[in-house]
Amino acid sequence: MNRLLHILKKDPLLTISGLAVIVSLGWFCLVPAGFKSFWGKNPLAVEMIKEHAQVVQKSKLVSVSIYTPYLPYFAGIVAGTEKPKKEWMYTYYLGRPYTFSLYYGKAVEMFPENDTVHFLSGYCEYYAGDINSARGQFEESMKINPYFFWSYYDLGVIYYQQGDLLKSAEVLGKALSLKKDFTLDILHQGAFYGQIWQYIVNPPQILGRNLDEGQEDAAFLVALYLVKAGRQDQAIGIIRAIGQGTAWHRGLWEDLYKKAVSKQTAIDDIDPLIREQIPVRLF
Repeated sequence: MNRLLHILKKDPLLTISGLAVIVSLGWFCLVPAGFKSFWGKNPLAVEMIKEHAQVVQKSKLVSVSIYTPYLPYFAGIVAGTEKPKKEWMYTYYLGRPYTFSLYYGKAVEMFPENDTVHFLSGYCEYYAGDINSARGQFEESMKINPYFFWSYYDLGVIYYQQGDLLKSAEVLGKALSLKKDFTLDILHQGAFYGQIWQYIVNPPQILGRNLDEGQEDAAFLVALYLVKAGRQDQAIGIIRAIGQGTAWHRGLWEDLYKKAVSKQTAIDDIDPLIREQIPVRLF
């Protein structure tokens, strides 16, 4: 120690450099945000930080890739050629653990600030039978990205299936207020969505069609609640704005409109017919 002090006294430049290092280390430990802000003004440092972040991102993707499930199955769900099945969420495919819940659960651990993996994990948890976990994942996805239609939609459908029409209408009303282009843009970004698109022919057309269907179903559930709550004028406005609805429940749209016009509040004859027909959807 004495020898070090002797050297520092003889070499002022070394002394100043040493003090600078000590101060920098102290600053980094005590005020890391300020340290990063300081270096963030240096173009070279910014580029190095960016490259480091990309390396970390790739390494995380590699670390979860060993759990990658049979993604053409998800592509089939999006395209409408497959139906979600509980056994596909926790199962083996060709002797390998293609487990959707495990894969997206690991992705949540690696990318906790990524809304995409929370949404996909929520979808898997729902069809694996863990409704509470699914609801939590959809809520987290909404917190991170408040502009993605399908997070609100799926959460609203869960509330509806659980009999809470008020919460369902609140969440789905928010979903309907979102711009369609925002959701479509989000679906074309990110590695996890991109993994699925490679197995789909013409993704923009399919995603647009699915979003139209989701908006119609969300509007139907909101209008259903408004009729039950005695707010028929608002229900009529929604029904007229959306139109006739998709073919499978066009008759139900017409029936709901008649109820709203005649100021009825009973929906017991409609509710059981659609409880299984408006599902939690992938997108």
